[in-house]
Amino acid sequence: MVMVGSQTGTEEDYRELEAITDPGTIIVDDANPLELNSFLTEKGVDIFVGGVKERPIAYKLGIGFCDHNHERKEALAGFEGMLNFAQEVYSSVMSPVWRFVPRNQEK
Repeated sequence: MVMVGSQTGTEEDYRELEAITDPGTIIVDDANPLELNSFLTEKGVDIFVGGVKERPIAYKLGIGFCDHNHERKEALAGFEGMLNFAQEVYSSVMSPVWRFVPRNQEK
């Protein structure tokens, strides 16, 4: 399951998101922290990719987080960017900290 969205997206941005995502992708517009918290809990996600405002939500829920902030130091565009993103996802998912974080049982 994939959810995408934007806090500042235009109508054109959302049309583009719809065009490039798979059927069944959930597209949200300007979700607030309570909505994100509820959705992440309900769906039992394992990793959350967001910006600086979403990081505390992920940490509070014990969910892996990848920073996709516009102030990043490493690029996420192109081939090198995809390698950087894959490394960040891997590092987050495989972190030894998850041994100490309680998680809900799989549904």
